[in-house]
Amino acid sequence: MAIKYNTVLQIELEPEGKFPVIDYGIDLIETSCQLKDKTILTFDKDLTVGEHKFILNFQNKTNETPDYAVKINAVIAEGICTDRLKWQGKYYPNYPEPWASQQTHKLETVINSATYLGWNGKWELVFTVPIFTWIHRIENLGWIYD
Repeated sequence: MAIKYNTVLQIELEPEGKFPVIDYGIDLIETSCQLKDKTILTFDKDLTVGEHKFILNFQNKTNETPDYAVKINAVIAEGICTDRLKWQGKYYPNYPEPWASQQTHKLETVINSATYLGWNGKWELVFTVPIFTWIHRIENLGWIYD
């Protein structure tokens, strides 16, 4: 039987524009919602030791809704909130056509440390369990015994 640790992870999101739609979950998409106000997504799960991934898909920005965006204000792990935690995320934007083809510079396929999702796309936060070990490494708190 795999060892599991109770893990509490919260993601604070803020919509820009009227009601961006997101799908999200840990390791797989579990829920879909419209963001109407600042929202804290809370996960309180027993997770196995090892790597896990929080996934957020922003999906309803169109040419008719150019002001839609999603801001990631905070990542809170076991009650600990530092900017370094949210900066661990990676954003995979889906640039719209024909705009993307018209750009004179190469568009990034992955944007590290992004906290503003201005295009449809996926934001991923990879973390390990036990989560305190992950926090310890991110905060560069020195040696850790695994």
